[in-house]
Amino acid sequence: MIRTHLLSFALVLTLVVGCSKEPAPSGKPFRGLSEEFPLQIDHHVSEIRFLVDLQPAAFSGDWMTHAPRYHAVVWKGGGVAREALLSAHVDDATVYDALVALGAVPGNNLTMKAWTERKNKESSAPDRRVLGTPIEARVFWDGLAEPVKLEEMLLDSDGRGIDLRFGGNKELIPVWRSGCIVCLYSCPGGKVSSHAYTIRDYEQDVRRFSVNYSLVPKGSRRAVVILRVRTTAFANQPAHEDGS
Repeated sequence: MIRTHLLSFALVLTLVVGCSKEPAPSGKPFRGLSEEFPLQIDHHVSEIRFLVDLQPAAFSGDWMTHAPRYHAVVWKGGGVAREALLSAHVDDATVYDALVALGAVPGNNLTMKAWTERKNKESSAPDRRVLGTPIEARVFWDGLAEPVKLEEMLLDSDGRGIDLRFGGNKELIPVWRSGCIVCLYSCPGGKVSSHAYTIRDYEQDVRRFSVNYSLVPKGSRRAVVILRVRTTAFANQPAHEDGS
């Protein structure tokens, strides 16, 4: 953990200058990323790129899975890394700091109760939706001509899509210890999560998302996640009582 945070500090100070101004070239998803240098920050296009392992079978889960079909991107040292679609070689605190360095503003409007009271019909916390700067997520691996959107990698039975926001919640990292970077529902554990679905939605249908195997290869492979900051238009939008 200490090494990862030191790496985060060094990357924010130095790699920002060294990143390419151009989008990733076709057929070259890694563009200098490695286990030793797993993160790049590009201020010119307001995005970060980091190394991950694509593991679609883990996402679907088995009888031992705590929350199947929920976690899109998780740090490989986090508590739910074995359940994620993409297991990251950088931790969630590093990703948080990198997004802040790009000007993203965290919403910080969700509490632990959104998850812990998900079965409580009287609680409004699980109905709240994440706020914060909108984020676009793409994934790139060998064999693709260009990165694909995260939502293209998944089938969504309700068709609402994935509307990612920079929820933030950095203070909950040592409490949650999940390593969550991107969640598919409005989650206090994720640094980035989706405004389109609440945790109440997840509780009502845990099988909503599934892997789109017409695009995603079976088996594990190395890949790159690209998170791009879109706008700060929604960053300071207040949380409504109805959770919208």
